[in-house]
Formats: sequence, C-alpha cells, structure tokens
Amino acid sequence: QTQVMTSSGVQIVVLLYDAAIQSIELARAGIEAKNIKEKGRFLGRAISIVGELNSVLDFERGGNIAPQLNRLYEYILTELVAANARNSTRHLEGPLRCLTTLREGWREVAAQQQHAVGVAR
Repeated sequence: QTQVMTSSGVQIVVLLYDAAIQSIELARAGIEAKNIKEKGRFLGRAISIVGELNSVLDFERGGNIAPQLNRLYEYILTELVAANARNSTRHLEGPLRCLTTLREGWREVAAQQQHAVGVAR
C-alpha cells in the first residue's frame, strides 16, 4: 500500500503488470498441482488486473497505442478465461509473454522519468 501511495502513475502500471504476471505464474502452479481453488483465485486476480488496465485506457489522448493495447488486453483476457475453463497452462504462455514485454517497456518509461527528475534537480 505504501509503495502504491508513493509511486507515480507509470510506476503503478509497472506494479500492476508485476502483480498480473505473478498471479498468472501462481495460477499455472495451481493448474499443475490440480489445485482448482488456487488456479481460480489467481486467474481471477490476473483477470481483474488486466480488466482494470483495459478500462483506464485513454482513447482520446492515447493515439494509436490505446486501441492496440485494448486489443492486446482483450486477447490476454480471452486466453486467461480459456486457461481457467480448460485447466490449461498452454493458454497462459501468450499472456505471460505479452505482459512481460509490456512491463519491460513501462519500466523503461519509469526509469526515463526518474532520470529526468534527477536531471531537473
């Protein structure tokens, strides 16, 4: 909670990606262990996070990136639901790749922001 309260918007996005990735990895462990409760709990968490990221996209100021992210988030959500319905780790691979790549991009933006703040001081 403290980390969220003291973070910039970009840093919060990175934290959300981290949480979604961790949830998917824990859901994968649940599927592999045939632990339906854990699988459902962690897939539900990942779906909520990705759904929230999708819901806050700014299509007016986001240029062509917002619709592209929207399509990507919709793909991720579809795959997460399929993984849940089919108890299939195969449906987690694409979402993990996408979210990891996006997280790295946002981390770079956060690092650039921190560097710009440091130079401005």
